[in-house]
Amino acid sequence: MSSSGDWGPAPAGIDLAENQDGEILRPVVALMTLGILAVAIRLVARCKSGTGIAIDDYLILLALIFALGTAALCITSIPFGGGKHLWVVTFSEFTVLWKLAYSFVLIYATTVTLTKASILLFYRRVFGINLAHRICMSLVLGYWVAITIAWVSGCRPASYFWEQFTDPDAKGTCINTSLFYFVNGICAMLIDIAILCVPIPTILKLRMPNSQKVAVAGILLVGAFVCIASVVRIVYMDKLVKAQDFTWAMAQVFIWSCCEPLVGIVCACLPTFGPLLRRWFRTVASTAEINSNSNSWDPNKPRSQWKPYHGGFRIRQDDELELTVDVSHGNAQFEGQGGTGIHVQNEFTWADANGSVGSDKHP
Repeated sequence: MSSSGDWGPAPAGIDLAENQDGEILRPVVALMTLGILAVAIRLVARCKSGTGIAIDDYLILLALIFALGTAALCITSIPFGGGKHLWVVTFSEFTVLWKLAYSFVLIYATTVTLTKASILLFYRRVFGINLAHRICMSLVLGYWVAITIAWVSGCRPASYFWEQFTDPDAKGTCINTSLFYFVNGICAMLIDIAILCVPIPTILKLRMPNSQKVAVAGILLVGAFVCIASVVRIVYMDKLVKAQDFTWAMAQVFIWSCCEPLVGIVCACLPTFGPLLRRWFRTVASTAEINSNSNSWDPNKPRSQWKPYHGGFRIRQDDELELTVDVSHGNAQFEGQGGTGIHVQNEFTWADANGSVGSDKHP
């Protein structure tokens, strides 16, 4: 199919009936759903832990709201030519599409900034504050300020950004948008890498088996998926600025620019699922043990009863990664037939600031 529209005749070999509607909708809707579920589970886990919702939880909720905004813009682009060949798009549709792209940059920058800030505040809650944390937080806030100012003041007037291609009478100036997109993507990716590296030195200093260190680092490094998404986004951005078929190439940029922050939100939420998962596993294990005991009960065996165990190791409620332990005393009491009385044994376990552990038992 070939025809001549506002942009002139289409090059030979292009099927103007093609579109990428499905390619846009499927990943965007799927990641919107995952993002909403991840944040919902995070908030439930925090409430169940008994410590309530912290500032990093509020920031990730805000990030989700803005990320859903990018998804809405991505989906809204479809009826205005997003994912279609340029030669079937009218000038008026193209103008709306470029207005969406202008808004998208600001919402995207805000989304990734809130996500990065939430991750850093989560690190602060678990690991404390150090110089690397302060540097990364400064970079994150500086990134948002620089991108926002550069983009808002980049085209004068702002309307020139979307009118320059379709209105021959439009007058104004714009920054080199292709360079801006490239620098924006590179800066965001480098900050992501820096944030991933922040907790590594602290994890290496922890007094725990190497296998557990690897497990903890693995939980935190799931954010590396965001870096991969950033690289893919930069590649498609480069293709966009070089493409003749703008609206067709824009589809992949919209998709990855929408999916990247949603993937970041999901990755930021994963380490906080610990309390809820432990509660679920304890419930399953307890139910299995009760069923096992009820099935194996033998009335001919001596009856015994253990009173509940009080104390032991208690994970700090605000430590989803189980890196800190509060230690308290424990005691167990046994009553049973065949004995001359009731035997009570107390056991105390402690750990000092240097990690040394000791214990004491006495009847």
